[in-house]
Amino acid sequence: MKLMIDSHPFRLEQGDELGYGPAGYETMAKVILAFREPDTEVLFQYTNWDRDKDPHKESLMMDAAETFHAGAILDPDRTIGTAVKEILLRHYAPERDPEASQAVMDQLLAYFQEVPLDELNEELLRKIGSAVYEAYGTYTLEDEGEATQAFVNSRLAGTNTVWLLPNERPVYLKNILWYRVNAQEEIVRAFELTDWWFTCAIAEQNKPVEEYRYFLNYTEENAGAVLYITAADPQRFKAAVVPRLKELLGEELEIVG
Repeated sequence: MKLMIDSHPFRLEQGDELGYGPAGYETMAKVILAFREPDTEVLFQYTNWDRDKDPHKESLMMDAAETFHAGAILDPDRTIGTAVKEILLRHYAPERDPEASQAVMDQLLAYFQEVPLDELNEELLRKIGSAVYEAYGTYTLEDEGEATQAFVNSRLAGTNTVWLLPNERPVYLKNILWYRVNAQEEIVRAFELTDWWFTCAIAEQNKPVEEYRYFLNYTEENAGAVLYITAADPQRFKAAVVPRLKELLGEELEIVG
C-alpha cells in the first residue's frame, strides 16, 4: 500500500492488503476516520440521477431487452415478467384481455425467449427494454430498498447539486444527498447498503460541504483500488493525518514523496 504525497490530489494506492469488498470494510472505515477531528463530521455522498436525461438511456434499454431475452434478469416477484408478457400480448394479440389470457401470455413469453434476438421486431424489443430498464435500474434513493432509504434519510445533513469530483458534471445529475456517518459501524453499514466505491467529505460542522477539510474518492483503476485525497490544507494533512495513517496501517504503508 502506497501513500503518494508528492501528487495532487494525494493518492493512497491499495494492493491486496485490505482485501476485496467486505473483507476490507472495517479497515477502510478506520482509514476514513483517521481524517476526522473533533470539530468535523464525515459526510457520505449519495447521488440521485435523472433517469430521463441519461445520455446512455437508449443503449441501456436495448441491453435490458437483451438481458431479459437471455433470462439473466433477477425477478423474484415476477413483476418484470408480468409487464413483459402484457407488452407481448398487446403486440401480438391486442384484442385480448390480459386477465383472461394468462396461458397465452405464458406461451408468448416462451416464444419470445426462444426466437433469436435478431429475428424479433425492433419496436417490440424497444418497448420491452424500456419496461425492464424502468423496473431494474437504480437512479435515485427511492429506487433502493427500505433499509437503505431509512439509513440515508435518518442521517441526512443536506442536499445540493455541488459537483466536487474532478470529472465534468454529468448532464443527468439530479441532486446529491450528504449524510452523516461518524462511527466505524455506520461507515461499514453504508458500504453494505450502498457502494464501497465511495465519495465522502470531512467537513466542519455547520459549514457547507464544499468548504470541506478533506475530500475522499475511492475508485478503481487498472492498477487496483485508489483513494484520492484532496486536502484544503496539504500541510495539515501531512502533519496530522499521515501519522494516524502510519499508526493504523503500520508496515503495510509505504509513503512516497
